[in-house]
Amino acid sequence: MSISNPKIPPTILVIIGITGDLAKRKLLPALTILAAHHVLPNNFQVIGISRNATSVKQLIINLPAQGNSSKSIKEWLDKHISMFQMDLTQLAEYERLADHLKSVSKTFSEPTQVLFYLSVPPQVSQPIVEYLGQAGLAKQKSTKLLLEKPFGTDLISARDFIEHLNKYFSETQIYRIDHYLAKEMAQNLIVFRNENSLFKRTWNNTFIEKIELSLLESIGIESRVNFYEQTGALRDVVQGHLLQLTALTLMDLPTHGNWQSVPACRMQALQQLSITTSEENIYEVIRGQYQGYRQEVSNNQSSTETFVALKLHSIDPNWLGVPIILTTGKALNETKSEITIHYRKTHEDESDRLILRIQPNEGIEVQLWSKRPGYDRELEKVDMSFAYKENRHELADAYERVLIDAIHSDHSLFTSSDEVEASWQILQPLQNIWEMSDGSDIILYKSGSRPENIVNSSDWPQLYV
Repeated sequence: MSISNPKIPPTILVIIGITGDLAKRKLLPALTILAAHHVLPNNFQVIGISRNATSVKQLIINLPAQGNSSKSIKEWLDKHISMFQMDLTQLAEYERLADHLKSVSKTFSEPTQVLFYLSVPPQVSQPIVEYLGQAGLAKQKSTKLLLEKPFGTDLISARDFIEHLNKYFSETQIYRIDHYLAKEMAQNLIVFRNENSLFKRTWNNTFIEKIELSLLESIGIESRVNFYEQTGALRDVVQGHLLQLTALTLMDLPTHGNWQSVPACRMQALQQLSITTSEENIYEVIRGQYQGYRQEVSNNQSSTETFVALKLHSIDPNWLGVPIILTTGKALNETKSEITIHYRKTHEDESDRLILRIQPNEGIEVQLWSKRPGYDRELEKVDMSFAYKENRHELADAYERVLIDAIHSDHSLFTSSDEVEASWQILQPLQNIWEMSDGSDIILYKSGSRPENIVNSSDWPQLYV
């Protein structure tokens, strides 16, 4: 498996936490696929950072099986990974790492870029950033920092983290990862809106009545007990994934081909959003928790939400009066992520739905009425759809896209600091209310429930009419 892309400068990818679950399941397999497609630099090296003495052979043996490609994956990784053991809590260790990176860079005959991927729990990211900065590892413009969410837990902590990052890294050096933005259908949303006249001209409140964005899971919290009890669905999914997808859906389109302006377009859309309130100034939000959750987290008083449905509105003139409904939850009846556009109808029986399926079965579906074949003029609903898998397209994993875009210095699919702050500003009023609440508003639902049944079991006006 060779690498032959001379247009990219020599690159060192430093994975801090290479023995962790994310690196094993996502990052290392993604790298081998990128190598197979010949899109990595000719000179490319992965340095894996670990607290304990771990050999490349031990790392590779523990990788999950990848079908028929397992052998070639392991062969490529064996050639392109070296391990570096260090204590992440000691500044002197980072200085030692800096010397090691200099020696590796000298083996390349031209300037080298270094990417630090923090594949670590969020609570240890901030001190690592501090040590990287103090050791002088952020000085070069060609140094990049890749961060996994969450980016703070509320508006104040997000601002603090942004300020902390900016002490050492410029905004152009920082790549905040929201892997939903890197999914094929999320990227295709911009192309779909921009390159199809039918939808480009009807993408506004004159034609659209309501927008629903859903990210639903049939599984519970599984092994994420500590993380989820401290985080909940609002912080885990709404603040990042769903608000970013909302911004993609509502934003003004960038000028043709100018993908680098996408973060600014998303930012403008976020700034015009807020949570809808009723006539009584009550936020139109529902939170729920699946039955059995409290036993899983060993906290009978837990008020952590595993389900959220909320209604947003935008002051953008193109979207005035259009409810934007976000729904996420665990232990539901199905797993899916999709955006549903409801077009205005002149009579109740008209078909009105456009569905953008982000996962699974990635594709686009339009629901239409058609005459049923036969002698009678009976109608039936049919789906006109495009699915990637039916067209034999091989979809890149989101982490393949994340890695290659960071190597190419493409920020279009990464979240800017302004976007992070804007999304927390939308949710902060609700967070304040929930922090003062006794949790009596939480709806307990059975595993396998349908989202609309949870919503309609409350006294709140129905979302799904």
